Amino acid sequence: MSEHERKFDAAMDELARTKMWGSNVAPPILKVQRRLGWLVRPPHYAPFWRVLLGYTLWFGPVWGVMMWFISWRGDGVPVLVAIGSAAFAGVFFGAMMALYYAWGRRKYKLSRWEDL
Repeated sequence: MSEHERKFDAAMDELARTKMWGSNVAPPILKVQRRLGWLVRPPHYAPFWRVLLGYTLWFGPVWGVMMWFISWRGDGVPVLVAIGSAAFAGVFFGAMMALYYAWGRRKYKLSRWEDL
């Protein structure tokens, strides 16, 4: 077992003791990343900027494409406005998720990743 896997298991054990919802402990994006073989931390243990960047980069494009095909294309929204709106939505969502996980880290007094 690698050092990362040992820390990941320790983090999951610590999170399980908090009685958080399962989707907060291991969000679906974390499961996808792990299946792809990426060495990622649970979001409660990741740095703020990494959570912000990670959630921004997947949410903005997915939301933008959905909005384009559901609404914006038919409403005649210019492409640059759609891209700007999707980027803003991605950054906003990423910031809210990063704040949420930072708040959870403090609320439950979780260990630092380095200390696991």
